[in-house]
Amino acid sequence: MSTETQDNTDTQATKPIPEHEWLKNLLGEWKVVTEFSEEPGGPLKKMESTESVKSLGGLWAYSEGKSQMPDGTPATTYMALGYDVSFKEYRGSFIGSMSSHLWKYVGTLSEDKKTMTLNCDGPSFTEEGKTAPYRDVLELVDADHRTLTSYGKDGKGVWTQFMKASYTRVG
Repeated sequence: MSTETQDNTDTQATKPIPEHEWLKNLLGEWKVVTEFSEEPGGPLKKMESTESVKSLGGLWAYSEGKSQMPDGTPATTYMALGYDVSFKEYRGSFIGSMSSHLWKYVGTLSEDKKTMTLNCDGPSFTEEGKTAPYRDVLELVDADHRTLTSYGKDGKGVWTQFMKASYTRVG
């Protein structure tokens, strides 16, 4: 057996392209204040949390969020967001300790590069056993502030906001 070190660098590995640059805006440590309703049209509640976002090879931004559910139960979330060079679109996923659903996003970036819209399907809030369309909109306010606003489509096809998170960079 040879003791020589073999270079396992894959020359076919995806290299970051300009579309991946946008993801750098998400990197860092964040304090998050979220306003949400637990049911469509319900009263707004407020929650504070933290989020840590790192880069994976310059191709993905992945985050870990820590918060508490309204009943005080600890909650952890993970999100991954990247640009898929094969399909030429932003793609991502979201999972959380409060749900068994794997949210799969397909996204677009606005022309001014300040807003990313992520579309997905998930469990309906109003009809047991059914799915519904959802949309998360990430907006860059400035280098240290961003928002994430979540919408669900109601029975009439109208997008209705049910959550807005405001992020402030702390590191």
